Amino acid sequence: MRYEFLERFFPKMIDVQFRDVRFWEEYQYKVERKPTNLFNFTFVVSGEGTLELNGAAYELAAGAIYHLRPGDHMRIATSPASPLRYYTVHFMHYLLEWEGMQLKVGSEHERLPFEPSFSMAAEYKSMETRMRKLHELWDSQKAGFEWAVRQHFTELLLWLAEQFDSKHRTDDEIAGLISDSMRYIRDHYTQRLARDGLARMASLSPSYYSVLFKKYSGYTPLEYMNKVRLDTAKQMLRSTREPISKIAREVGFQDPLYFTRLFAREVGISPRQFRNG
Repeated sequence: MRYEFLERFFPKMIDVQFRDVRFWEEYQYKVERKPTNLFNFTFVVSGEGTLELNGAAYELAAGAIYHLRPGDHMRIATSPASPLRYYTVHFMHYLLEWEGMQLKVGSEHERLPFEPSFSMAAEYKSMETRMRKLHELWDSQKAGFEWAVRQHFTELLLWLAEQFDSKHRTDDEIAGLISDSMRYIRDHYTQRLARDGLARMASLSPSYYSVLFKKYSGYTPLEYMNKVRLDTAKQMLRSTREPISKIAREVGFQDPLYFTRLFAREVGISPRQFRNG
């Protein structure tokens, strides 16, 4: 579900801010919003505090993340002894979906697909680096900075989704997913198979799917698909007299010239030489 959400996620970035003791002094160490007006994604760098969100209470410390959507009731408190320091991203979004050639915009303020508050203390360094980069990009005000911030923010959320997947799935589960995907490729190699579609079937993001596929199979998804097709082509070249162009199409290559070049590169000789060898 997280990846389906992120595929349709296209936020309007409002600002990226860094809050420290000067902010808290101004607000006397308490902030309350009833209700909130914007989406908010926050990463705590240091300090301690509490978050009350829609009646639920959460402890905040270094590595904590929380996020809000418009209409939430939120109260944050900290202390002069250990004031919270954090990066916060404000944005708006409605999920987008294509219906044929028409773009449909959702009407709901859908919350990000994570728990309202959670800790990434184990990945603190990576999170801090990513959030600092977002803040630097926003502060730069260089041409295209809003696009760059949107891209980096979306990549950060995708990275978070991948971290949750890797923590909640055992090696055996992941190996099973990749094994199922390899079996699907072997059963459907004659069809047009796209990485994004294969990743969606495995409930993984395309980039994470590629990483795991390589880790567990030794091949990228495209390399494995081509291997299956070329292995089948070899059998057909030796067992039939079908034209090479026809064999290329039957094993899934729409362009016979590309098939010939790929065959020669991977096998070391051309399809014709292989057949006559």
